[in-house]
Amino acid sequence: MAEVQTTRVRVQIDINGLHYESSGTAEEVMQQILQFLSKAVPTYDIARRLTYVPDLAGLADKTSEIAKMTNTSQLLLTRTDLPAEKSISVVLFMAYLASKISKRPADSLNIEEISAAVCKAPKTIRNTIVNMQRAGLLERADRGEYRITQKGLMELENSLKQPST
Repeated sequence: MAEVQTTRVRVQIDINGLHYESSGTAEEVMQQILQFLSKAVPTYDIARRLTYVPDLAGLADKTSEIAKMTNTSQLLLTRTDLPAEKSISVVLFMAYLASKISKRPADSLNIEEISAAVCKAPKTIRNTIVNMQRAGLLERADRGEYRITQKGLMELENSLKQPST
């Protein structure tokens, strides 16, 4: 049986004469850093509350229940009962994430790629994309290519928190 290794992180911060050191898993250290910064820099706590930072790991966990990426970087939904808007958001998030981890060269997809991934007709995809673009959930990346926006990530994250996906 293979032993799973946990990556340990060590960090040291100096701010306005305050010193902070910590080590542990990335998740533990990040939580401790946020607590330290909230106390050391009061305006940081206010900014943190008003700033949206997507939980990419959490989104990846949630979307892994409904979508997969093949070893050739093809994106596929494992559920076909989702509404077109949610399906498109999930697939565009997967493309975004795949580009962040260097599995895809770009974070955008064209209509045909989206259509193939979500198993819906290109016409349905085009019509849905128009409405999603108007709502600011996605943007045109290049001619005929689209990517998810920060607002789209936030909406997807909120929709996946709800009990029924």
